[in-house]
Amino acid sequence: MQRLNESRIFEFDEFRLDAKRHRLYRRDNGEFIPLANKVVEFLTALVVAKGRLLTKDELLDTVWAGSIVEQANLTQTVFVLRKALGDDTREPRFILTVPGRGYQFICDVAEPNSEDGILDETFLSDPLPVSYENPPLKDRRSKVKLLALAVAAGLTLAAGFYWFFPSSKPASLGEIRSIAILPFDDLSADQTEKYLGISFADALANKFGSLKQITVRPTRTVLKYADSNEEAGKIGSELRVDAVLDGRIQRIDKRIRVSVQLIRTSDNVTIWTENFDDDFTNFFTVQDSISQKVVRSLALQMDDFEAAKFNRRTTSNTEAYQRYLQGRYFWNKRTAEGFQRAIEHFNKSIELDPDFALAHSGLAQTFVLLNLFGTTHDPTAFPMAKVSANRALQLDADLADAHAALAQVKLQYDFDWAGTESEYLRAIDLDGNNAVVRQWYGEFLALMLRTDESIVQMQKASELDPTSLSANNAMALPLLRAGEIERGLAVTEKVLKMDPGFPWALHYRSRGFLLRGDLQNALDCAQKAVGASNQSIYMRSNLAYVLVRVGRKAEARQILADLKKPALSGYVSPYNFAIIHNGLGETSAAIKYLNQALDERDFLIVSLKSDALFRNLHGAPQFKDVLQRANLD
Repeated sequence: MQRLNESRIFEFDEFRLDAKRHRLYRRDNGEFIPLANKVVEFLTALVVAKGRLLTKDELLDTVWAGSIVEQANLTQTVFVLRKALGDDTREPRFILTVPGRGYQFICDVAEPNSEDGILDETFLSDPLPVSYENPPLKDRRSKVKLLALAVAAGLTLAAGFYWFFPSSKPASLGEIRSIAILPFDDLSADQTEKYLGISFADALANKFGSLKQITVRPTRTVLKYADSNEEAGKIGSELRVDAVLDGRIQRIDKRIRVSVQLIRTSDNVTIWTENFDDDFTNFFTVQDSISQKVVRSLALQMDDFEAAKFNRRTTSNTEAYQRYLQGRYFWNKRTAEGFQRAIEHFNKSIELDPDFALAHSGLAQTFVLLNLFGTTHDPTAFPMAKVSANRALQLDADLADAHAALAQVKLQYDFDWAGTESEYLRAIDLDGNNAVVRQWYGEFLALMLRTDESIVQMQKASELDPTSLSANNAMALPLLRAGEIERGLAVTEKVLKMDPGFPWALHYRSRGFLLRGDLQNALDCAQKAVGASNQSIYMRSNLAYVLVRVGRKAEARQILADLKKPALSGYVSPYNFAIIHNGLGETSAAIKYLNQALDERDFLIVSLKSDALFRNLHGAPQFKDVLQRANLD
């Protein structure tokens, strides 16, 4: 008999079996019956056989395939299963024991048409905490190897019962100081609301971000697990967190149903699991209940300021909050189209509640990234970001994200370096565990050639988000800008082991080889960076510079000509043209384009002082004038 791979729903008598999720429920009230995975697999094997007798060898091969177990396990499993079903060995309703041969499922079995039908019953239940193995809410089938159940034949049935039904008392938590909130499975029938599962997790992550006692992985880091079939514990290990918050969410008409579990990564133990069912208008209450449950479970301590911030609601308008969540969903996509959709939703949220500080902050965060990810240049992006950030801070002066957005405006548009640092420091003071803000501040310090301070921030960013390619790769920036070439190359090598196609690691590696005089490797990495970045204009301008250095000027000029074509109908940063012209030895043209970049308040100008590609111009009076205009002298 082959190993089971069932994804069906089965109904028999008063029970419903969800084989895919390894769960057994009562049909009348949706009560969850806690059973170990192997017990459910044993039941599934019997049910799928549709009344056929299964020998002991067949069951061992099906349920415990690849594991060394004894037939005593069958006896114990059947005992546990009968107790859960309320079956009687003398007058069995479900499981018939055929002495010397095996077992047979004797109850009629039906299969409903839809797997999702189970939700209508199960979300109303409040399953007991199960501390031996996490119930896979996200269909993440456990892939943990089954330990041999070295159970002696003489164990009593009571001992067997204890094995499968341990105490529901939560396990000792130890030091859980980092968590990941995985995108919730969105089981809503209306897939136009697919945003709900991701945005709900994102909102919880932002809520916990204000707490100093715990580190929460950024949403952008966990998004890749939105459709993962891996078990939560394994994902937690990959993200290098102590615990994982996992769940599913469903909106049915005007109701919201959420099922959540908190899982300790080290041993895959479920610390607690709970279901919530309420009106969608009480969406905030559900979110608050989950947050407070996590705080109590992890025994987190908050001072008065943290508690006030943690429990604060910046709107009471459910529709405005829903639009805000949709905006965050599209913002997290980090695409040109996603940002445009985010702007629409944030603006609608503000229209519904003009005093909703988070919506203003979300709008500011979108505008500061718009030109970086956009296919066109919007000259109003940074002015709009400034207006939105200032409005958010008028409404709530303690919004770290709004301070971070304002820092980006002062950095990339105002060229106000003192103001930039002040806003970054305020954002870090409010949310010191924000890896993105730490990285941004570290990059600013690197561009200001404050290398040691930059390295401190970069290290903190990578500690807070250790699996982030961007956070890890950012350390190369201060090192290469300070001439620490070998250390910078070592950073890029580490990142490329994580992802051989990460464009910014390839770019920094190219720059490192260029500084070292290893021109062939510099060219090879520059070419790979162009391909990995989907023909990024900035990467192509850097490639042109390297081509000049290896004596292939004609190819460099061709890139220059190719880049000037889209500039006729769209926007191409003048900084890119300055790079190529300077590489070709055309100083006047390079200075002209740098001044144009300044006039257009191009954000790349901030890197000018420390950019090695312009080091040859540092003695030129015209270049000094550019630095003075940019407040970089």
